[in-house]
Amino acid sequence: MNYTLFQLINGVAGRFDGIDDIMEFCAQDLIWVMLALLALLWLTGKTANQKLVFFSCLSAAVSLLIAGLVISPEVGHARPFVDHAVHQLIPHAPDASFPSDHSTFAFSVAFVLLFARRKTGWLMLALAAVTGFARVYVGVHYPGDILGAMALSLVVSYGVWKTSGRLDALPNFFIRVYRKLTSRLSFLPHP
Repeated sequence: MNYTLFQLINGVAGRFDGIDDIMEFCAQDLIWVMLALLALLWLTGKTANQKLVFFSCLSAAVSLLIAGLVISPEVGHARPFVDHAVHQLIPHAPDASFPSDHSTFAFSVAFVLLFARRKTGWLMLALAAVTGFARVYVGVHYPGDILGAMALSLVVSYGVWKTSGRLDALPNFFIRVYRKLTSRLSFLPHP
């Protein structure tokens, strides 16, 4: 089923240059848009927003560590282009594909935001879903790699969100450092 769904999505790749270009951007660069949105949220200078950005990044970091150090080496699932003839639109190393790092990052950020701010969270969740779909479309991941990233991200993000009140000293430290720096650098926004 995983390969059948992959074929259905990736089978469209290579037919329409404009769509391919959009999917290549989404597969590789949409996470930069998400990072820019996080940066804008941080730069509001509001403590609640800055804590939210911190916990989103913490969730992403923990999820990526678990994926990279535990799950991926244990599962060792080959990428689609290693085992099959695919329409591969972007270059990628033939390393393990489960779970998708891009999707793990994107969903981790999105879920923490969704728990705290519904509108922003839904926007980020949509960007994460598009990122995951595009990773399949361009031929570097199976749909199961994206679903695995989503599940891991949801569990870790929920855990980070539920313990965030007990971890407030961490974001408070970074917020204080940021405020000290911005008070000395007039070009950065500060409260």
